[in-house]
Amino acid sequence: MRHKRSLASVIFELAAVLLVTAAAFVWGRSEAMAEWGRETFGGEHLLLLLPIMYYVGKRILLDWIADLREPRKGGWYR
Repeated sequence: MRHKRSLASVIFELAAVLLVTAAAFVWGRSEAMAEWGRETFGGEHLLLLLPIMYYVGKRILLDWIADLREPRKGGWYR
């Protein structure tokens, strides 16, 4: 059974993910500017996909752990 998370923990997690994403994006843009010497559009913009990748990966991992904890009901091991 899933436990309910408090609104504060959800907001804190979202803020942390967005803060890390913003920091990584700013760092990536400054590194690209230092290397190329001009404003470019490159791989540093892919860092903006980090929140999506984080939440998809988190959901997959939590589902996988839940499957491992679930008692075997037929199937592979009888």
